[in-house]
Amino acid sequence: MKELHKNLRIMFWLMALLFIALGGYFVYVAAFEASDFIANPRNPRVAMVNDDMRRGTIYDTNGTPIAESIFDEDSGLYTRQYHFGAAFAHTVGYSGMSKAGLELSRNFTLYHLNRELVQRATYVIMGQELRANSIITTFDADLQQMIFNSLGDSRGAVVVLNPTTGAVLAMVSTPSFDPNNVTEQWGNLIADTSNSPLLNRAAQGLYPPGSTFKVVTAVAALETSSHWLDFVFECTGHAHFDGETIQCWGGQAHGLVDMHRAMAVSCNGFFAKITEEIGARPIIDAAEQMLFNSGIEFELVVSMPQFPMGEHPAIDELIQTAIGQGRTTATPLNMALIAAAIANGGIVMTPYIVDGTLSGFGNVSGATSPQSMMQIMDAQMAARLNEMLIEVVNTGTGTPAALSHIQVAGKTGTAQNETGIDHSWFIGYAPAENPTVALAIIIENTGGGTRATQLAGQIFNFAID
Repeated sequence: MKELHKNLRIMFWLMALLFIALGGYFVYVAAFEASDFIANPRNPRVAMVNDDMRRGTIYDTNGTPIAESIFDEDSGLYTRQYHFGAAFAHTVGYSGMSKAGLELSRNFTLYHLNRELVQRATYVIMGQELRANSIITTFDADLQQMIFNSLGDSRGAVVVLNPTTGAVLAMVSTPSFDPNNVTEQWGNLIADTSNSPLLNRAAQGLYPPGSTFKVVTAVAALETSSHWLDFVFECTGHAHFDGETIQCWGGQAHGLVDMHRAMAVSCNGFFAKITEEIGARPIIDAAEQMLFNSGIEFELVVSMPQFPMGEHPAIDELIQTAIGQGRTTATPLNMALIAAAIANGGIVMTPYIVDGTLSGFGNVSGATSPQSMMQIMDAQMAARLNEMLIEVVNTGTGTPAALSHIQVAGKTGTAQNETGIDHSWFIGYAPAENPTVALAIIIENTGGGTRATQLAGQIFNFAID
């Protein structure tokens, strides 16, 4: 009998400990992980629409409503309206049959009632509407609309951010869709595989970076030795490397070029030659420290930039990689962060798109504090690249981005496309002496870099003025 009592006591305390552990887990989830569950796309409650309360508004940085719930007198319910339509579809997202973008990632905030007991009491007693918390984004709606209009029917993406804080000022992807009627057009959106309108090309699109990658190759060379600044190469328009032939754009002969001039005119031969000399390892190191093969912490879903080259590649893979072709792929967000790092003395700031929460009572809280993600190059290296990128815009391939009253710095790129016409890239920042705006642009199937470069000048002019 004593043995039985002993076993019962053991079983009792074991069950008690398990009960306490389970209760503790429930408390932990409710206190610390509730918002994650509410924003999880696998949660069936995400698709539920609470039409009898005002879901929080999503504002731009100037207080302009981007998405808000409007009361319908006839039905007595709220409907979600997106005032800029397709321009913000990939960032703000949509809320209906399901959710995406900020509507999903900030679902908890946009449904949460600040001072809930007070609000529900006034709702019952006085009929005052329930107002959930709103969010203030970093987006400039006018800039976003201007970029969206400029891209028009093109397939492409633009990321604009503040290089010193990481605040994303605009993020545009085209083709897009109207979030106001996403439920009705869902079948067509899913079926349109040629345009992929649901894909956020700005954060998820993976493209060969083309000649914008030459900033990585330049860093790789200069980190092995600064004497590559003085290295001179005679460009005849074509260069041969162990049986592999590479040519500059259109077969153009650039003559004698050093690194500054080679960057300005985007000389493939120069960068292929120095890569042949330094080998694969410095390129791998430079690419990985500049965010390739690395995930980026961000509010929205992002793709990882790919740099799959090994330490002992064939010569053709090595030199194709050096000029941004081969198997290397990057997202516009990734390339915008590289441009921003050069503008910010080599430091990448963590990108963010939410700047704070606005309660139903008008109180602002949770303001985002800019955070340094990592230093991808030292300040001296950033200063050297800055000089080169200024020359690109002033005297080289980037002149279509030049402005008379603002010094622009940047790098053009033409990315070869195996399935069609080449893509157009531009990365850069302005004003070069004290940058406040950095960006990356890709426009698909343009056949050259001019279109993206021209758009860059227009964006800088709009954003800075």
